[in-house]
Amino acid sequence: MTQTRTARKLSPSTLVAGGFVFAAAVIAWFGLSGSASSPAEQPIVTSAGNERPARPVAAVAGVSTGGLPTRIVVPAAGVDASIAEVGVTVQSGKAAWETAWRAAGHHLDSAMPGQPGNMVITGHVSVADRSNLAVFRDLEGVAAGDVVEVFSGDQRYTYQVDRVLVVPPGAVKLLRSDSTSTVTLITCTKDLKNRLVVIGTLTA
Repeated sequence: MTQTRTARKLSPSTLVAGGFVFAAAVIAWFGLSGSASSPAEQPIVTSAGNERPARPVAAVAGVSTGGLPTRIVVPAAGVDASIAEVGVTVQSGKAAWETAWRAAGHHLDSAMPGQPGNMVITGHVSVADRSNLAVFRDLEGVAAGDVVEVFSGDQRYTYQVDRVLVVPPGAVKLLRSDSTSTVTLITCTKDLKNRLVVIGTLTA
């Protein structure tokens, strides 16, 4: 995923419009709309990396609801990076997925660490600005059986990789959630034409 830094202030009317766009994007994530495109297809902007308060979630017996993810470690790919919250903004009247700056990005309204549901984390495979960080540069080195560790502060959650896929940009079904605690890592393939996706299931 390549990136261009963008910094501008949005007017109140643009922010309201952005709220409606974000709501539509969330509906599309969960398969209620057939016209969605994937985060990687949209124009991307940088995230300031500011954390937002944890969302209230329903408690599930024996499963931690977790807090915001703060760090991701993928030993097989040499990944050890901080995590920032990312969502949707508006650029020239169009929805644009944010991409974290010098960090991996945890997508708003995907699951928290240890929580039932699909935790979606994206990152760059390459960057145009050398001061940025291609956190998933070597993600293609991950295979089934490898582990993904996601931290929330000092709490560590371990996911075992089940599948590694190369999919077209429009494969939004990979963003959907069910009752299983999973993590989905998404970046671009080296040629930037498709998406490399790593999916793991919570083990500890």
